[in-house]
Amino acid sequence: MLKRMLVCGISSGIVMGIALFVGGAIVSRIVYGPEFAQPGKFKPEQLNPFYFIWTKIVIGIFFGLLFALVYEKLPLSKRFTTSLHGLIYGAGLWLIISLWDISHPLVYGSAFGRDRIFWLIYTFIGFVALGFSFGFYYKRQAKPD
Repeated sequence: MLKRMLVCGISSGIVMGIALFVGGAIVSRIVYGPEFAQPGKFKPEQLNPFYFIWTKIVIGIFFGLLFALVYEKLPLSKRFTTSLHGLIYGAGLWLIISLWDISHPLVYGSAFGRDRIFWLIYTFIGFVALGFSFGFYYKRQAKPD
């Protein structure tokens, strides 16, 4: 179980990191325009693609391992059998986190400004990629215990 959790979590985390990097670049271009980031957040020398890719992979591995741990501990009657099951699980977690975030605009800033829209789409891409790849890897690693 531990080996399966590590393999699935780390592998899915790397997929999530790559999806966050690519998805973040596309969404930031659409939302913020040629700046690729909200104005004033980064200095020009901080917009380094290498920095963004390795931080996204680290974030992805963290969430992949957390995702795997939570999944293994949930008392589910049925485990993932397809990537679609993982995608639904990832989208469900994203929805729970996003509803909490949207419900507290005084704490987190504007409920639907450009920054909020960016983060909603960005995190959705990450969690869906994580769930889809986790379902794929979990199905491949699943063996009768």
